Amino acid sequence: MPWAEMSAVACANLLFWLLLPVVILAPPRWALLGWLLMTNLDATGPGQPANVHAGWVNAAKALLLPAWLSVRLWRAPTAILSTFGSRAWLALAAWAAVALLWSNFPLAGAKLVGNMIGILLGLVVLEKAARAGILDKRLVTAFLALSLLLGCVQTVAFPGGSFGYDGRWQPDRFTSFVAAQQYAALLAALLCWSLWHGDLGWRHRAALVVALLVALGANGSRTWFAGSVVALGMYAVMRFSRRRQDLLTGVAFAALVVLLAFHLGKLNFVRPTEPGNRLVATFSAVLTGQDDPRGAGLGTLNFRLTMYRGILDDLRRAAPGQLLFGRGTSTGGNVAQRLFPWAYRTESLDPNRTVHNEWLRVLHEWGLLGLALWLCVWAAVIRFAILAWRARPPNPAAAALLCYLPGLLLGLSTENIVAGAGNAVTLGFTLLAGAAFAARRPEGSRL
Repeated sequence: MPWAEMSAVACANLLFWLLLPVVILAPPRWALLGWLLMTNLDATGPGQPANVHAGWVNAAKALLLPAWLSVRLWRAPTAILSTFGSRAWLALAAWAAVALLWSNFPLAGAKLVGNMIGILLGLVVLEKAARAGILDKRLVTAFLALSLLLGCVQTVAFPGGSFGYDGRWQPDRFTSFVAAQQYAALLAALLCWSLWHGDLGWRHRAALVVALLVALGANGSRTWFAGSVVALGMYAVMRFSRRRQDLLTGVAFAALVVLLAFHLGKLNFVRPTEPGNRLVATFSAVLTGQDDPRGAGLGTLNFRLTMYRGILDDLRRAAPGQLLFGRGTSTGGNVAQRLFPWAYRTESLDPNRTVHNEWLRVLHEWGLLGLALWLCVWAAVIRFAILAWRARPPNPAAAALLCYLPGLLLGLSTENIVAGAGNAVTLGFTLLAGAAFAARRPEGSRL
């Protein structure tokens, strides 16, 4: 393991152990902030084989600590577990557990089921914290600022490590002690929160939005950059429908995103000898039809398309039983090994992070039955966000969730998100959804 990677992982472990007594013993507000900060810490490092080793630190973040926080917040009510969406999610997790019976990656599959339970548990904790008045402007702003600080520390102090490393020709991507794509998902969610939180003054809001846009540009995630642009556009339209003058604010933010993308990278046709920002390299590849030979442009997109073709080939050849019930939890790893045998070996494979498309993964591993449950979950979430935003009085937290959903659905189409409980990649959604759901009365909520 390279020194930079080893040092970064060691630092993530040290920070975890420093925060652990805070989460366990501190007052609830500080305990929740400590757990939120832990989602920026991948204590095992990226790319660890999920079918060989169990990451106990990450398991604690995903299951044990949120369970403890839920107990500590026992006075706060919760209604999320009684909703249609959460029941569909639990049914999907149960089906994933059943599908372990015909999987050749049982440990990785069990970890995936644990992650699915952990995501719902994290949502319960954040809903209860919002109802208790703990998940408020001060706490989220502190979490946002400290997450950006962790990103600065990791990127500057551990260059060349696996967390932000993007190849020998590329500068390190801006990220905390998690994979860059996962960190970008959190930044996009915090951007939506900053746009819609009602208690923020315009100077405070503008400062947070600009800081998050700069961080997203330096991170270079194309998926979450696109999701953030959509969120800004939706913000402009939604605010215009209620207050006409806010349209200019949304247009200004959208223009700022474009300017940042060009400012933070060097256009290939302007300085072809220098490596460019991933976003700019992608724009250049799309506009010119020529990819950057140093891998900054469409390389990962080509990999994803190859994986998708492999999954679709499996689906076309599937027997009726396989199409209905799936090939087994985590068996997407078999497709990766077949298509890229030199890159994916059993001893170093994480089959939960190879398909890079949750919709195809659900259909491949859990069949039409699993896909039906999966669609029920997201239909319920979208319905709730729309109805809560249109309610009187309006629910700003639901508006933030609604703006985030297009980026999340895009992320589910290009990344592996479900295997990320207790991590930055799922925290953004659970934070926005928990706050939005808590703004409604328990007896009046039907997610």
